[in-house]
Amino acid sequence: MLQIDDAGWGCLVGGVVVGCYREPDATGAHASGEFVSGVVPPHYFQNDDAEEPNRYARRCYLGAAAEVVATCLAQLKASPAEEVAICAGQHVAGARGWLTSQGYRWRTARITGVLQEQVERAFQLHLAELGFNVGYDLLIDHERAGLFWWRQIQWLKGGDVNAPAPVPARAAACKTGWAAYPTWAYHPYSQARALAAQARRHSAQRRSR
Repeated sequence: MLQIDDAGWGCLVGGVVVGCYREPDATGAHASGEFVSGVVPPHYFQNDDAEEPNRYARRCYLGAAAEVVATCLAQLKASPAEEVAICAGQHVAGARGWLTSQGYRWRTARITGVLQEQVERAFQLHLAELGFNVGYDLLIDHERAGLFWWRQIQWLKGGDVNAPAPVPARAAACKTGWAAYPTWAYHPYSQARALAAQARRHSAQRRSR
């Protein structure tokens, strides 16, 4: 069976890594698991590119993710005869559409085990290549998500979370298309936290009406 998962959608820094894994089978044709991955670059999550404005708003990352999956499956020499399990994220919806167009039998699944770890480690490497070094344990520990977020803002602002603006070169490696980005990028950290909490309250109130 082939599995497809991603990592990095909720991380401000970097793009998104999409990984494909072929599980070992009993026939001996694929005695050991095979993993390959590719990156949907950060610029797909930005809106201010003069050559292609509003790239993130137009969800161009969907097509980019599908291209990554196509490349990964080609590297694995995959066949539509193989069953595919793919994660449920909306950001890989384009990949699911591509699988259908190519005749693959796929199902949505919660990905755990080998692929989940491999794709998270591939994302950790992607962040390191951008200059943002973070330990694997912190990357995957949801109980320390607040600390991980703080580290991202610290990196974005060149070491000072209270700086009034981000380092431009580092902003270029972030998901600046996020609606919350200006709040965190252009306010001291404590003020940004208060503004973000206020925005969440307003959003919850609108949904409850």
